[in-house]
Amino acid sequence: MNWPASQPLGVEQPPPAYSPYADPAGLGVRTIGCGTFSGDLLEVLRLTAELGAPASIEPLVRERCGRFASASLTGLAPVVRVERAFDGRLEVWSRQAEGFRLGTVLEWIAARQTAPPLDVALTIGDRLLASLASLQAVDQTEGAPGHGAIAVDQIVVSESGALTLTDYAFGTTLAALQWPREQLWRRFRIAMPPAAGLARFDHRVDVTQAAVVIASLLAGRLLTSEEYPRQLGPILAEAVRRSCADVDRRDGDRLFVWLQAATELDPRRVFQSAQRAREALHEALGPRLSDTEGIGRWLRAARGLPETPARPRPAAASSAPSEAPSSEAPSPEAAPSEAPSPEAPSPQTAPSEAVRPEAGARIRRWLKWS
Repeated sequence: MNWPASQPLGVEQPPPAYSPYADPAGLGVRTIGCGTFSGDLLEVLRLTAELGAPASIEPLVRERCGRFASASLTGLAPVVRVERAFDGRLEVWSRQAEGFRLGTVLEWIAARQTAPPLDVALTIGDRLLASLASLQAVDQTEGAPGHGAIAVDQIVVSESGALTLTDYAFGTTLAALQWPREQLWRRFRIAMPPAAGLARFDHRVDVTQAAVVIASLLAGRLLTSEEYPRQLGPILAEAVRRSCADVDRRDGDRLFVWLQAATELDPRRVFQSAQRAREALHEALGPRLSDTEGIGRWLRAARGLPETPARPRPAAASSAPSEAPSSEAPSPEAAPSEAPSPEAPSPQTAPSEAVRPEAGARIRRWLKWS
C-alpha cells in the first residue's frame, strides 16, 4: 500500500486511527492489514521489542486475548488473532477503529487553540469509563488485572461521537517489566498511581490512567514527559481552570474533587473500579455527559474544517397552524445521517487521503529523554 508523502489538500488533517504514522513509538508500530478469509481491513500492532522477548510475552498476550474473546465488550476493538511476524516479533491483529487517535487530535488542537468544551471532554471521558467498566466486568476478582495500557494513543474518537478503546491485552505484559512509574510514563505515556511500592496493573490503575487522559482533554493539550507524576496537582488545577472558566464554579469544584479521587491524588477517596468512578462522575456532573453532537463539531474544528450547516426543517404537510419548533435537540438515535462534506474526507477512506509523515515527530520528541 502506497501512503502519500505530502498533503495536497488545502486543509491539513490528522492521520486516521490506523495510520502507520499515528503511533510509531508507543507499544509498537501500527499498520493496516487484510483479513485472511474475510478480506476486511484490520489494524496490525507489531509490538516493540522493549516489551520483552516474543517467546516470553506471547503467552501473556494470548491469555488476555483469550479471556475477552467471547465476552460482550462495549467500545473496545476486538482482537482477531495473535501471530509472529516475518522478523519474529509478535503481532496483534484487531478490528479497525473508526475515527482519529486522541493523541494526534490533541497535538492539532494545541496549534489551532480549539480545546474541547467542558461537556465534550466529559462526554468522551464518560464513554471511556463505560468501555473500561465493560472490560472490568469480565473479571471482578480482587486484584484482577485491568486494561493496563490506557493513554491518548489507545483511544479513538469519531465525528459520530463513538469512542473505541484499543490495546487492552498488555496489562500483564507491562506489569512483568516492573519498570518505575516515571519510566512507564516517559516511554509509553502510561500513568500509574503516585504511590509507594511496585504498582499493580489492576482496576484502580485503569481508573487513574483514564483520569489522566481526561485531565489532558480538559487542559486541551498533551502532557509532557516531565510532568507526571510529580506535577499531578498543578496538572489537575490547570485542567479545571481552563475547562471551567465559563461555567458555574460549583461544577469546577465537583470536577476537581472527582479528578483528585480518580487519579489517587487524594488517597482518602479512591475508586476501586471504572464503574464506581463513572457513577461518581454522573452524580457530580451528570447533565454534562451526553454532548454527542459537540464531539463532532470539536473534531471538525480540530481538523480545521468548516462547520456543517444545519439542515432546514421540512414544512408541515398539514393545513393546520404550525406549532412552534421544539427547543430540545433530537436524540443521537433520531438524528438523520448526513453525507460527508467534500472538504472532510471520512476516516474510512484514509488510504486515499494524504497522510502527514511528520505526525510521528511528536513521539520522537517525546523519546528525547535521558
